Amino acid sequence: MLIRQNDYCTDEIPSVSVMEGDSVTLYTDVTELQEDDEIEWRFNGILIATAGIFNTYDGADRRFRDRLQLDCFTGSLTIRNIGTRHSGLYEVDITFPYSLLCVFVVVTDAVKSLSVKEREYVTLQAVTEIQSNDHILWLFGDTVLAEIHKADQRFSTSDGPDERFRGRLKLNNQTGSLIITNTRTTDSGLYELKISSSRYTINRRFIVTVTGE
Repeated sequence: MLIRQNDYCTDEIPSVSVMEGDSVTLYTDVTELQEDDEIEWRFNGILIATAGIFNTYDGADRRFRDRLQLDCFTGSLTIRNIGTRHSGLYEVDITFPYSLLCVFVVVTDAVKSLSVKEREYVTLQAVTEIQSNDHILWLFGDTVLAEIHKADQRFSTSDGPDERFRGRLKLNNQTGSLIITNTRTTDSGLYELKISSSRYTINRRFIVTVTGE
């Protein structure tokens, strides 16, 4: 996200890439809204949400219907179950102190159901490239399998519940993708990826099915 100058976004607008069905939260620079604060969120120039007086709007073609949620403390905007037609420029106008922030959101087609045979490996794709302040978590159910703190160059994996993943998890240090080697049928289930930074949070889910040989 970047401060706009002279009511226009500068040339170097950052972008965040998400998949269809993801949930993405776009942050403001506000720690806690004060009584006089007013915040407006726009998508490609169209008003979609206001904080201070809290409202969300469906958009001209109702593309945001039942998808938007505002944080009542910070004015941050969450877009749930995002689709390709939600790709575009998001801007937030904050009145006190005055600032205008911009970010491009790029939504790609989702490929989230993966099927492999026992003893093969499977790769759960995270991002194209980890950004400098990204914090990445991989979960299997409620158990953290892997964690990345890019700023500190910390990359770690765990053995998972009942040590079922012991010695079989690898992280791609460039993309944050999780690789499960020598897969077993007990690896089948729901995996969740959480990517967070100072400007946004992305939640992504993968369903992995491991079949017998």
